[in-house]
Amino acid sequence: MVEGDTLWDLAAKHLGSPWKWTEIWERNRYVTNPHYIFPGNRIVIFPPSATMVTIQEEIPVPVPPPAAAEATPQEAPPVPVAAIPIKPVPKDPYLAISPGDFVSAGEFLREKPTGIGKIWGGRDPKVGFSEGDLVYLLLDKEIPAGQLLGVYRVRGPIRSSGERPQSGYVKFFIGILQVGRMDRDGQLNARVRHSFADITRDDLISEEIPSYSSVKIVPGEEGLEGTVITGRNGTEIMATGDFIYLDRGSDAGVALGNVFRMVTVTGYARGIPSIAGKRVRSDVAWAAVVRVSKEFSTAYVYKSIGGFGAGDPARRGIPPP
Repeated sequence: MVEGDTLWDLAAKHLGSPWKWTEIWERNRYVTNPHYIFPGNRIVIFPPSATMVTIQEEIPVPVPPPAAAEATPQEAPPVPVAAIPIKPVPKDPYLAISPGDFVSAGEFLREKPTGIGKIWGGRDPKVGFSEGDLVYLLLDKEIPAGQLLGVYRVRGPIRSSGERPQSGYVKFFIGILQVGRMDRDGQLNARVRHSFADITRDDLISEEIPSYSSVKIVPGEEGLEGTVITGRNGTEIMATGDFIYLDRGSDAGVALGNVFRMVTVTGYARGIPSIAGKRVRSDVAWAAVVRVSKEFSTAYVYKSIGGFGAGDPARRGIPPP
Protein backbone atom coordinates (compact mmCIF):
# COMPACT_ATOMS: atom_id res chain seq x y z
CA MET A 1 0.00 0.00 0.00
CA VAL A 2 1.32 3.45 -0.91
CA GLU A 3 0.39 6.98 0.04
CA GLY A 4 -2.95 7.95 -1.46
CA ASP A 5 -4.30 4.41 -1.57
CA THR A 6 -7.82 3.84 -0.27
CA LEU A 7 -10.05 0.79 0.17
CA TRP A 8 -11.60 1.91 -3.13
CA ASP A 9 -8.19 1.56 -4.83
CA LEU A 10 -7.42 -1.77 -3.14
CA ALA A 11 -10.78 -3.19 -4.21
CA ALA A 12 -10.07 -2.20 -7.81
CA LYS A 13 -6.66 -3.89 -7.66
CA HIS A 14 -7.53 -7.08 -5.79
CA LEU A 15 -11.28 -7.64 -6.24
CA GLY A 16 -11.69 -6.47 -9.82
CA SER A 17 -13.97 -3.51 -9.05
CA PRO A 18 -13.49 -0.44 -6.83
CA TRP A 19 -17.21 -0.56 -5.96
CA LYS A 20 -16.61 -3.72 -3.90
CA TRP A 21 -14.70 -1.73 -1.27
CA THR A 22 -17.12 -2.77 1.49
CA GLU A 23 -15.93 -6.38 1.13
CA ILE A 24 -12.49 -5.24 2.32
CA TRP A 25 -13.89 -2.99 5.04
CA GLU A 26 -15.92 -5.87 6.50
CA ARG A 27 -12.61 -7.67 7.14
CA ASN A 28 -10.85 -4.59 8.52
CA ARG A 29 -13.34 -2.92 10.86
CA TYR A 30 -10.54 -1.32 12.86
CA VAL A 31 -10.43 1.23 10.02
CA THR A 32 -12.83 3.88 11.32
CA ASN A 33 -12.97 5.86 8.07
CA PRO A 34 -13.16 3.52 5.05
CA HIS A 35 -12.32 6.36 2.65
CA TYR A 36 -9.13 7.41 4.44
CA ILE A 37 -6.34 5.01 5.41
CA PHE A 38 -2.73 5.63 6.40
CA PRO A 39 0.38 4.26 4.66
CA GLY A 40 1.59 1.34 6.76
CA ASN A 41 -1.88 0.20 7.80
CA ARG A 42 -2.19 -3.58 7.65
CA ILE A 43 -5.17 -4.42 5.47
CA VAL A 44 -6.43 -8.00 5.16
CA ILE A 45 -7.84 -8.86 1.74
CA PHE A 46 -9.55 -12.10 0.80
CA PRO A 47 -9.44 -12.68 -2.97
CA PRO A 48 -12.69 -13.58 -4.71
CA SER A 49 -13.66 -17.22 -4.30
CA ALA A 50 -13.31 -19.44 -7.34
CA THR A 51 -16.45 -19.69 -9.41
CA MET A 52 -17.78 -23.24 -9.60
CA VAL A 53 -18.92 -24.05 -13.09
CA THR A 54 -21.00 -27.19 -13.52
CA ILE A 55 -21.32 -28.64 -16.98
CA GLN A 56 -23.19 -31.65 -18.26
CA GLU A 57 -21.07 -34.35 -19.78
CA GLU A 58 -21.06 -38.10 -20.16
CA ILE A 59 -18.24 -40.55 -19.62
CA PRO A 60 -17.66 -42.17 -23.03
CA VAL A 61 -18.23 -45.89 -23.39
CA PRO A 62 -15.11 -47.57 -24.80
CA VAL A 63 -15.69 -49.52 -27.97
CA PRO A 64 -14.21 -52.99 -27.64
CA PRO A 65 -11.71 -54.02 -30.32
CA PRO A 66 -12.67 -56.76 -32.75
CA ALA A 67 -12.37 -60.22 -31.18
CA ALA A 68 -9.25 -62.06 -32.22
CA ALA A 69 -9.52 -65.51 -33.75
CA GLU A 70 -7.81 -67.09 -30.78
CA ALA A 71 -8.19 -64.60 -27.93
CA THR A 72 -6.27 -65.33 -24.78
CA PRO A 73 -7.52 -64.14 -21.34
CA GLN A 74 -5.12 -61.21 -21.55
CA GLU A 75 -6.61 -60.23 -24.90
CA ALA A 76 -10.25 -60.23 -23.71
CA PRO A 77 -12.08 -56.96 -24.51
CA PRO A 78 -12.50 -54.53 -21.61
CA VAL A 79 -15.82 -54.28 -19.82
CA PRO A 80 -17.77 -51.17 -21.00
CA VAL A 81 -18.05 -48.35 -18.49
CA ALA A 82 -21.62 -47.15 -18.00
CA ALA A 83 -22.37 -43.56 -18.94
CA ILE A 84 -22.87 -41.45 -15.81
CA PRO A 85 -24.60 -38.15 -16.60
CA ILE A 86 -23.51 -35.17 -14.53
CA LYS A 87 -26.47 -32.86 -14.10
CA PRO A 88 -25.93 -29.09 -13.76
CA VAL A 89 -26.69 -27.55 -10.39
CA PRO A 90 -29.48 -24.95 -10.70
CA LYS A 91 -28.24 -21.42 -10.18
CA ASP A 92 -30.10 -18.65 -8.44
CA PRO A 93 -31.06 -15.88 -10.89
CA TYR A 94 -29.20 -12.62 -10.35
CA LEU A 95 -29.70 -9.27 -12.04
CA ALA A 96 -27.23 -8.70 -14.86
CA ILE A 97 -25.94 -5.23 -14.04
CA SER A 98 -22.40 -3.85 -13.89
CA PRO A 99 -21.05 -2.52 -10.57
CA GLY A 100 -20.62 0.92 -12.15
CA ASP A 101 -24.26 1.06 -13.22
CA PHE A 102 -25.41 -0.26 -9.85
CA VAL A 103 -23.74 2.46 -7.78
CA SER A 104 -25.20 5.22 -9.96
CA ALA A 105 -28.81 4.02 -9.50
CA GLY A 106 -29.82 6.89 -7.20
CA GLU A 107 -32.98 7.33 -5.13
CA PHE A 108 -36.11 9.43 -4.78
CA LEU A 109 -36.27 11.51 -1.60
CA ARG A 110 -39.09 13.42 0.02
CA GLU A 111 -36.82 16.23 1.26
CA LYS A 112 -34.13 18.10 -0.64
CA PRO A 113 -30.76 16.43 0.08
CA THR A 114 -27.78 18.32 1.46
CA GLY A 115 -24.06 17.63 1.42
CA ILE A 116 -20.92 18.96 3.10
CA GLY A 117 -20.03 21.48 0.42
CA LYS A 118 -19.54 22.21 -3.26
CA ILE A 119 -16.95 22.83 -5.93
CA TRP A 120 -16.45 26.56 -6.40
CA GLY A 121 -13.91 26.46 -9.21
CA GLY A 122 -11.18 24.59 -11.01
CA ARG A 123 -7.59 25.02 -12.05
CA ASP A 124 -8.77 25.16 -15.65
CA PRO A 125 -11.64 27.46 -16.71
CA LYS A 126 -14.23 24.73 -17.31
CA VAL A 127 -17.96 24.42 -16.83
CA GLY A 128 -17.76 20.66 -16.22
CA PHE A 129 -14.95 18.63 -14.67
CA SER A 130 -13.94 15.04 -15.38
CA GLU A 131 -11.33 12.48 -14.36
CA GLY A 132 -7.91 14.00 -13.67
CA ASP A 133 -9.11 17.58 -13.29
CA LEU A 134 -8.06 19.62 -10.26
CA VAL A 135 -10.90 21.45 -8.53
CA TYR A 136 -11.24 23.75 -5.53
CA LEU A 137 -13.64 22.94 -2.72
CA LEU A 138 -15.71 24.94 -0.30
CA LEU A 139 -16.57 22.55 2.55
CA ASP A 140 -18.54 22.88 5.76
CA LYS A 141 -16.15 20.65 7.73
CA GLU A 142 -12.48 19.77 7.84
CA ILE A 143 -11.52 16.78 5.69
CA PRO A 144 -8.01 15.23 5.80
CA ALA A 145 -5.86 15.17 2.69
CA GLY A 146 -6.23 11.88 0.86
CA GLN A 147 -9.85 11.18 1.81
CA LEU A 148 -12.33 10.26 -0.90
CA LEU A 149 -15.60 12.17 -1.26
CA GLY A 150 -18.67 11.37 -3.33
CA VAL A 151 -20.29 13.77 -5.79
CA TYR A 152 -24.06 13.66 -6.29
CA ARG A 153 -26.46 15.26 -8.75
CA VAL A 154 -29.86 16.45 -7.56
CA ARG A 155 -32.97 17.04 -9.68
CA GLY A 156 -36.09 18.67 -8.38
CA PRO A 157 -38.42 19.52 -6.98
CA ILE A 158 -40.39 16.95 -8.95
CA ARG A 159 -44.13 16.42 -8.73
CA SER A 160 -45.28 13.16 -10.21
CA SER A 161 -48.50 12.29 -11.96
CA GLY A 162 -50.57 9.15 -11.45
CA GLU A 163 -53.05 7.93 -8.87
CA ARG A 164 -50.77 8.82 -5.93
CA PRO A 165 -48.90 12.04 -6.83
CA GLN A 166 -45.54 12.42 -5.10
CA SER A 167 -43.31 15.44 -4.54
CA GLY A 168 -39.59 15.15 -3.96
CA TYR A 169 -36.08 15.07 -5.35
CA VAL A 170 -33.91 12.67 -7.32
CA LYS A 171 -30.37 12.18 -6.04
CA PHE A 172 -27.79 10.03 -7.84
CA PHE A 173 -24.04 9.43 -7.67
CA ILE A 174 -21.85 10.83 -10.46
CA GLY A 175 -18.24 10.82 -9.27
CA ILE A 176 -15.42 10.67 -6.73
CA LEU A 177 -12.99 13.32 -5.55
CA GLN A 178 -9.78 12.77 -3.59
CA VAL A 179 -9.01 15.67 -1.28
CA GLY A 180 -5.62 17.33 -1.62
CA ARG A 181 -4.02 20.00 0.56
CA MET A 182 -4.41 23.70 1.06
CA ASP A 183 -2.39 25.68 -1.45
CA ARG A 184 -0.48 28.87 -0.70
CA ASP A 185 -3.63 30.93 -1.04
CA GLY A 186 -5.48 28.78 1.47
CA GLN A 187 -7.63 27.05 -1.14
CA LEU A 188 -8.48 23.38 -0.59
CA ASN A 189 -8.05 21.38 -3.76
CA ALA A 190 -9.13 17.92 -4.86
CA ARG A 191 -8.55 15.64 -7.82
CA VAL A 192 -11.41 14.06 -9.75
CA ARG A 193 -10.69 10.32 -9.46
CA HIS A 194 -13.75 9.03 -11.28
CA SER A 195 -16.75 10.51 -13.05
CA PHE A 196 -19.86 9.11 -14.73
CA ALA A 197 -20.75 12.58 -16.06
CA ASP A 198 -19.19 16.03 -16.11
CA ILE A 199 -19.15 17.37 -12.55
CA THR A 200 -20.39 20.94 -12.09
CA ARG A 201 -20.48 23.59 -9.39
CA ASP A 202 -24.14 22.77 -8.75
CA ASP A 203 -23.44 19.19 -7.68
CA LEU A 204 -23.32 18.17 -4.01
CA ILE A 205 -20.29 16.78 -2.20
CA SER A 206 -20.82 14.07 0.41
CA GLU A 207 -18.78 11.69 2.56
CA GLU A 208 -21.08 8.90 1.35
CA ILE A 209 -19.72 6.62 -1.41
CA PRO A 210 -21.96 3.81 -2.66
CA SER A 211 -20.83 0.21 -3.11
CA TYR A 212 -21.87 -2.74 -5.22
CA SER A 213 -23.73 -5.84 -4.08
CA SER A 214 -25.33 -8.48 -6.27
CA VAL A 215 -29.12 -8.49 -6.57
CA LYS A 216 -30.89 -11.84 -6.42
CA ILE A 217 -34.11 -11.84 -8.41
CA VAL A 218 -37.08 -12.48 -6.10
CA PRO A 219 -40.15 -11.50 -8.17
CA GLY A 220 -42.40 -11.00 -5.15
CA GLU A 221 -46.05 -11.69 -4.65
CA GLU A 222 -48.18 -10.87 -7.66
CA GLY A 223 -50.61 -7.97 -7.44
CA LEU A 224 -48.95 -5.03 -5.69
CA GLU A 225 -49.70 -1.89 -7.70
CA GLY A 226 -47.32 1.04 -7.99
CA THR A 227 -46.60 4.03 -10.21
CA VAL A 228 -43.50 5.26 -12.01
CA ILE A 229 -42.60 8.62 -10.42
CA THR A 230 -39.79 9.53 -12.81
CA GLY A 231 -36.56 8.23 -14.31
CA ARG A 232 -33.06 9.06 -13.14
CA ASN A 233 -32.24 11.29 -16.08
CA GLY A 234 -35.65 12.90 -16.45
CA THR A 235 -36.25 11.65 -19.99
CA GLU A 236 -39.84 11.54 -21.21
CA ILE A 237 -39.64 7.95 -22.49
CA MET A 238 -37.81 5.20 -20.59
CA ALA A 239 -36.65 1.75 -21.69
CA THR A 240 -33.95 -0.90 -21.15
CA GLY A 241 -30.96 0.35 -19.16
CA ASP A 242 -32.83 3.15 -17.36
CA PHE A 243 -33.27 3.53 -13.62
CA ILE A 244 -36.75 4.41 -12.47
CA TYR A 245 -38.28 5.40 -9.13
CA LEU A 246 -41.50 3.83 -7.89
CA ASP A 247 -43.95 5.12 -5.29
CA ARG A 248 -43.82 1.88 -3.30
CA GLY A 249 -41.21 0.97 -0.68
CA SER A 250 -40.60 -1.36 2.24
CA ASP A 251 -43.72 -0.09 4.03
CA ALA A 252 -45.72 -1.68 1.21
CA GLY A 253 -43.67 -4.89 1.34
CA VAL A 254 -41.24 -4.14 -1.51
CA ALA A 255 -37.88 -5.91 -1.19
CA LEU A 256 -34.60 -6.02 -3.11
CA GLY A 257 -34.87 -8.12 -6.24
CA ASN A 258 -38.63 -7.69 -6.64
CA VAL A 259 -39.71 -7.39 -10.28
CA PHE A 260 -42.19 -4.79 -11.50
CA ARG A 261 -43.87 -4.78 -14.91
CA MET A 262 -44.55 -1.42 -16.49
CA VAL A 263 -47.92 -1.12 -18.18
CA THR A 264 -48.89 1.39 -20.82
CA VAL A 265 -51.36 1.94 -23.65
CA THR A 266 -50.37 -0.06 -26.72
CA GLY A 267 -53.48 0.36 -28.90
CA TYR A 268 -57.26 0.35 -29.13
CA ALA A 269 -59.64 -2.57 -29.32
CA ARG A 270 -61.52 -2.71 -32.61
CA GLY A 271 -64.18 -4.99 -34.03
CA ILE A 272 -65.75 -5.84 -30.66
CA PRO A 273 -68.91 -3.76 -30.19
CA SER A 274 -68.95 -4.11 -26.41
CA ILE A 275 -65.49 -2.54 -26.05
CA ALA A 276 -65.25 -0.47 -29.22
CA GLY A 277 -62.50 2.12 -28.90
CA LYS A 278 -61.43 0.87 -25.47
CA ARG A 279 -57.79 1.57 -24.69
CA VAL A 280 -55.63 -1.56 -24.54
CA ARG A 281 -52.88 -1.72 -21.90
CA SER A 282 -49.98 -4.16 -22.11
CA ASP A 283 -46.81 -5.01 -20.22
CA VAL A 284 -43.96 -3.22 -22.01
CA ALA A 285 -40.99 -3.38 -19.59
CA TRP A 286 -39.61 -5.30 -16.64
CA ALA A 287 -37.49 -3.78 -13.86
CA ALA A 288 -35.79 -5.26 -10.79
CA VAL A 289 -35.61 -3.33 -7.51
CA VAL A 290 -32.02 -2.42 -6.54
CA ARG A 291 -32.67 0.01 -3.69
CA VAL A 292 -35.52 0.39 -1.20
CA SER A 293 -36.55 3.02 1.36
CA LYS A 294 -39.73 3.07 3.41
CA GLU A 295 -41.72 5.04 0.85
CA PHE A 296 -39.93 4.55 -2.46
CA SER A 297 -37.82 2.12 -4.45
CA THR A 298 -35.30 2.31 -7.27
CA ALA A 299 -35.53 -0.25 -10.08
CA TYR A 300 -33.34 -1.12 -13.05
CA VAL A 301 -35.12 -1.75 -16.35
CA TYR A 302 -33.50 -4.95 -17.60
CA LYS A 303 -35.92 -5.65 -20.45
CA SER A 304 -38.38 -3.67 -22.53
CA ILE A 305 -40.42 -4.22 -25.67
CA GLY A 306 -41.70 -0.66 -25.74
CA GLY A 307 -41.26 2.70 -24.06
CA PHE A 308 -43.10 3.99 -20.98
CA GLY A 309 -43.14 7.21 -18.98
CA ALA A 310 -43.73 8.87 -15.65
CA GLY A 311 -47.20 8.21 -14.29
CA ASP A 312 -47.52 4.79 -15.91
CA PRO A 313 -48.61 1.96 -13.61
CA ALA A 314 -46.24 -0.77 -12.42
CA ARG A 315 -47.31 -4.20 -11.16
CA ARG A 316 -45.16 -6.47 -9.05
CA GLY A 317 -44.50 -10.08 -10.01
CA ILE A 318 -43.88 -12.07 -13.16
CA PRO A 319 -47.14 -13.68 -14.29
CA PRO A 320 -47.02 -17.22 -15.71
CA PRO A 321 -46.78 -17.39 -19.52
